[in-house]
Amino acid sequence: MNQDDRERRDELAPLDVIRVETILSRFPIHRLARKGTAPIEIRETGTDGELTVRWEVGHHSKYGQPGPLAYQLDTWVINRKIEEVGRPVPGLIRIGSLNDLCRRLDLPRSGKNIGDIKGALRQNAGAFITAKVRYKTRNGANRWIEIDTTRYTVVMTGETLPDGRRADAVYLLLHDFYRRVLDSAPTRPLDYGYLRALPPIAQRWYEIVSYRVFATLKHHQPRARLGYAEFCMYAPQTRYTGFGPMRKQMAKLHAPHLRSGYLAGVEFEATTDRDGRLDWAMIYTPGPKAQAEFQAFTRKGGPVPRDIELALFEPKPEPEPEPEPTGLEKDLIDRGVSHGVAADLVRDFPADRLRRQIEVVDWLRETKPKRVKDVGAYLAEAIRKDFAAPAGFRSRAERAAAEATARAEQDQREQARRATARAQAEHDRVRAYWEALPPGRRAALEAAALAEADPEARAAYEAASSPARRLLRVGLRQALIRRRLGLPAVD
Repeated sequence: MNQDDRERRDELAPLDVIRVETILSRFPIHRLARKGTAPIEIRETGTDGELTVRWEVGHHSKYGQPGPLAYQLDTWVINRKIEEVGRPVPGLIRIGSLNDLCRRLDLPRSGKNIGDIKGALRQNAGAFITAKVRYKTRNGANRWIEIDTTRYTVVMTGETLPDGRRADAVYLLLHDFYRRVLDSAPTRPLDYGYLRALPPIAQRWYEIVSYRVFATLKHHQPRARLGYAEFCMYAPQTRYTGFGPMRKQMAKLHAPHLRSGYLAGVEFEATTDRDGRLDWAMIYTPGPKAQAEFQAFTRKGGPVPRDIELALFEPKPEPEPEPEPTGLEKDLIDRGVSHGVAADLVRDFPADRLRRQIEVVDWLRETKPKRVKDVGAYLAEAIRKDFAAPAGFRSRAERAAAEATARAEQDQREQARRATARAQAEHDRVRAYWEALPPGRRAALEAAALAEADPEARAAYEAASSPARRLLRVGLRQALIRRRLGLPAVD
């Protein structure tokens, strides 16, 4: 490292360190593009074809897929709060008022921004994770996560907390599996100030690549490598097949890291992914900022995060809000029914009717959005007159069952495809072994195959006609070659 790099590194320190768990944070939960949706599904198998990693994230049909703002809430605010409360992590965490969240997210206080934050909180709370992941705890024990759930529940200001108190701010009620991971998983340090200065996709790159860069510096290697396809899967982001679009996409993402000095250089090397498709290895030379982080994180005693002076930014106390409607009344209001009408409907009609019509309206909004112009008015009328379900309607339970059946059928097709591929590969190995033998060794192998055959097979061979013998000889020969190659016998 030259003198300029040393000075630049010294200017970058000290760091504002945040420690983040290393298990769930490796996997994507959020869509980082501003628009659209990004399917989040990761499946990895071992050499024997067994599923070793499964990670899928669904989202609430009303609130949508967690997007960039929800990602910043998780990584800027909630991760910081989790770090502050220490281990073991409590089940209930206060994350602050909505005004405080505006400040923490660098957003001006306004009705729109507060509404956006509420929506992002609900997106995070509604992110449904289906996962099967193996990991090591801080003490080196092996553990499995195999869950179908969300990470936490959001309790808004004014709602009732589990202990009966009225919430004076926004709280998170962490689910048990999430707390177990937080308490047992190793953590990795990140520069919180740097993380906050990055746009979402560049921030996600920093979270993923910091593993590789840290290991590179620890083992005194000159460069770190990461596959483009792997990054696209774990970011997630669109994967391009051409070098030009890929390089243009990644150039925007790499730019802030090159400017900051986290990277000193980026190169690309053509390769293939595990499915044999064209891919690129992205090769990174760590810069002075990365080196400064490594030295700060590995300094004797470890990094000491700076305390956040929350008291300086606490807003003035606001009047205690009136209790908000809950249960079915709130469900109706959230869909455009006025407060008064919602209260009347809840009072006058059976709960089953309300739930059924709410589910039908949600289905119509999702599948036929132009059919219902005024959702609140339509829903109120549907409840009063008990509208019949429209043609094609399927309840959530029916759709969930259909999706489960489709997934099971897809898994069966995939298993059959892998079995066929394995059988073909074994057949090719047996054929290649035979074809590589000279004539003399072929004759010796066929003689050995007959000699090693069980008595019943040998008797069948001796009794067979000449054409049948040829077929039986091929079968005995292939069985011997499979034994020599260590391949399983064919039934």
